[in-house]
Amino acid sequence: MTSFIALILEKFTIEIIPKLPLFTRTGLYVKILKLRKVRDRIRLDVTRKNPTFQDRLDYAIDSRANLNASGERILSFNENVQIEEIQNSPVNIYKFIPKNADAGKYGIYFHGGGYFAGSIKSHKNFISIISQKSNLVIYFFEYRLSPEYIFPSAHVDAKLAVEYIDGLHNGEQSIWMGESAGGGLATGLAVDKEFNIRPDNLILLSPWLDLSDGFQDKKYLKNRDVTIIIEGMYEVGEFYAGDYGPTNPILSPVYADIDGFPDTLIQVCTDELLYNDAIEFEKKLRDKNTKVTLQTWDKLWHAWHFFPIREAFEAIDKIAEYIKSSEFQSSK
Repeated sequence: MTSFIALILEKFTIEIIPKLPLFTRTGLYVKILKLRKVRDRIRLDVTRKNPTFQDRLDYAIDSRANLNASGERILSFNENVQIEEIQNSPVNIYKFIPKNADAGKYGIYFHGGGYFAGSIKSHKNFISIISQKSNLVIYFFEYRLSPEYIFPSAHVDAKLAVEYIDGLHNGEQSIWMGESAGGGLATGLAVDKEFNIRPDNLILLSPWLDLSDGFQDKKYLKNRDVTIIIEGMYEVGEFYAGDYGPTNPILSPVYADIDGFPDTLIQVCTDELLYNDAIEFEKKLRDKNTKVTLQTWDKLWHAWHFFPIREAFEAIDKIAEYIKSSEFQSSK
């Protein structure tokens, strides 16, 4: 029965709602996502008490398949962008090249997915839209995923990817961007004192910047968030952190020393569990006189950017404006 309900919800998410008038989609997605959260809650309750490695792996495999399916079908690939796989790279790296690419700058995208999902399949359509809108060459890389691999595996892979890509664009302006766990991964790399490459600018979309439960005010948002289950989020974060602990500053940059941080754009919605991550980090940046732009949306959900709704198109346009701005210079 649960599987049948899941199929119905996916059909509405991927096939039916995107064909409806634009002004109707956001409200319908809120209703569908609430039902999906109930489904996820049922599954979480089954495996929550002492989940085995196989429980985690089964959940991750299912999540990866669902994310790939929705990523490939819910948005369309922009045909004005060429995609090519980089050969002989240390990890899987893909290059998105828009027709009218601006010279002298490039982007690197760090994908989300809770550190246990996400791939070129789930993100390529979205990245193509960002690339075309901003006239920006963007690199996308895949990193090792949990539960098979935990921290610092993704962090190590990100270092390898950034070092390789940086070598292809010596001296050019660099823009790192990422959503959810990818935002945390990018920020964690930027605060790593043992890594000497920094971006000129950072763009964070619904970033996961605190894997711990140190900020109790998150609990205020647990019923307003229509996608993320707070207990599941903490459990996944603790498992991924392993012996390093979820308050490690590279894993949870809200605890990091951020001197010399790049100019940053943060987009987040006020109803998602990770809203407080964004707010706390913005405060840290402002306290250090780092140039930061915080853009918020109301009555949406985590990483709404990946849905064909008016608010997602608005957010993408603002990202493109930020990238293309004549004032787009780093103060780091």
